[in-house]
Amino acid sequence: MSRPRWPARLAAGALLLGCALAMGGEGEAAAGESSAQRLYRKGVHCMEEIERSACAIEHFEALLAEDTRERALINDAILRLVKLYRKEGRDEELRAVLRRFWEAGGRRQRTGHLPYSARFLPADLDMIGHVDIQAALAAPLTRRLPPELPEIMTTCDEIRREALGDGLLVRRAQRRAARDGTTTAEALKAIEAEEAARRERYRERSAQREAKSGRPQRAPVFAESLCAAALALGMDSTATWTRAAFAAAHADPRRSAAIVMIPGLAARLRDGVEAGRLRAIDARRYAIVGHTYEGGEVELGSFDLDELTLAPAALMPELVAAIDGGKPTINKEVQKLIAQSPKDVAFIAATTGAALRELGLGEAKGSRRRILEALLPRPEGLQIAGAARQPHRYITRLPSSNPVIVHMLVAPSKNKLAAEE
Repeated sequence: MSRPRWPARLAAGALLLGCALAMGGEGEAAAGESSAQRLYRKGVHCMEEIERSACAIEHFEALLAEDTRERALINDAILRLVKLYRKEGRDEELRAVLRRFWEAGGRRQRTGHLPYSARFLPADLDMIGHVDIQAALAAPLTRRLPPELPEIMTTCDEIRREALGDGLLVRRAQRRAARDGTTTAEALKAIEAEEAARRERYRERSAQREAKSGRPQRAPVFAESLCAAALALGMDSTATWTRAAFAAAHADPRRSAAIVMIPGLAARLRDGVEAGRLRAIDARRYAIVGHTYEGGEVELGSFDLDELTLAPAALMPELVAAIDGGKPTINKEVQKLIAQSPKDVAFIAATTGAALRELGLGEAKGSRRRILEALLPRPEGLQIAGAARQPHRYITRLPSSNPVIVHMLVAPSKNKLAAEE
């Protein structure tokens, strides 16, 4: 079970506050006292002054039902209820309050660059990316892109996306027509034919890779379900989301998940359930109504303040078990690479050395693969990061335990670049 991560001084402050409130007496209301503070004061009075357990339990339970951000009071009230339930032998209520224990202070936490719940991703999800959405949208490079492109990337209105895409396509055709001395219609027809051929080649390559490697070539859940989640929350765009982390297993991308930060998430989840767009599974989990991924339901989880976890229904129980167990399960190699990224970055992508080798050499077999593995460095992972405020600052790291081979490969490239400069 996950334990609250409160600083010692905050816990001490909660206890001091409890003592101060108890000294005021049960019937004396402090000036400007909130409803939560009043219930806490009365509960402490019943527990410590008149020693009436039933009275104390009544007030502390009422406090937990309050919609309050006074987490210090909630934290101490839960600890007191645990003590009272044990004393009274109320095992069922004790189990219920212990299930709520993780909420006291475990809200809106972060683990480095990633949202808090990312630390509980299964270890086989060895490709992880993170985007600071607002920083990316405001980045100098984004401002240099066609003005429609950011909206194309964030809108979940398919009609709007098609209209924006058509506008980009027409301008592309106009540029080609001016270059080649043809009409816009002729250039547009040529571009559409090229795009259709490109999609067909991609489909064929994917089928060949799947046949050779035996690994499924599937889109991860977030590629197919992120907009379904947004629409279920009553949103037609992801442009107001703040952060997003994406994870997938290179061996099977169907084992994948996303963790996104959405302001005001709790209210949107309630509205989604009331409107029938979401089906509540329990207090923390929801299924997207009318949407499936690889033949199964897609679930949304709310395990931290304004933090939404999206995963296939088959994977969500693993995440819940890890979160409730409180022990991080994230792939340690990827976590290390992400932790080494600079603070001010708009995006990060990292993967393990094993995944990189499999993806890079997956189609090579037998002696050819052995030769390539001997000649190429054995990377310990790949890390890519892009600066938020500088237009040309990107970092690519390929840690390796064989610096000689790395130098042999990198030195000629550096010399060529230096000569061109």
